[in-house]
Amino acid sequence: MMIPYAKTGTCLLLLSLAQFATAAPAQTQLSEMPPVNMGLWQTETTPTVTGLENTPMAAMASAIGRGHVTQSCLTPEKWKSDIQGINARQQHGCTLSNVHQDSHEVSFDQACTTGHGGTNTAHVDILIDSAEHSHGTVVMKIVDPAFPQPMTISVSMVSHYLGSACGDVKPGEGKMIK
Repeated sequence: MMIPYAKTGTCLLLLSLAQFATAAPAQTQLSEMPPVNMGLWQTETTPTVTGLENTPMAAMASAIGRGHVTQSCLTPEKWKSDIQGINARQQHGCTLSNVHQDSHEVSFDQACTTGHGGTNTAHVDILIDSAEHSHGTVVMKIVDPAFPQPMTISVSMVSHYLGSACGDVKPGEGKMIK
């Protein structure tokens, strides 16, 4: 079973989430206008996983709970694709609520139901410090019949812009630094 968001890599998700701010008023969809520089970004994440200690899934929780540093290439096309993906989930068992967007912050809640009786919720709170820096938190709660108990993944992240040239990092792929 794949844990939502882990499939694309926590770091890449967080870089994308860190960039969902615009000067638009509160709404129920995220905007396609990027408030940050396009190019190479580096993101450091520090996750904490709770709920699976002392269970057969403790090793999985430990692996998810390791911090990472990744680089990602953000382009206007990748930005648009990521935003459309988040907005499209609202038509596939997910709802977006409490959306707040401005040029310095984005926060929202997302709740999803899975086809096999589980639920996943996320609260995202990202501060856009400048067009070249952002930081924030994402808290995901996963309830799944395959898990012995609910799992919570809390991630703090810091992202910074490295430059307009992405080098060997392709949009949507990312590169693990450590």
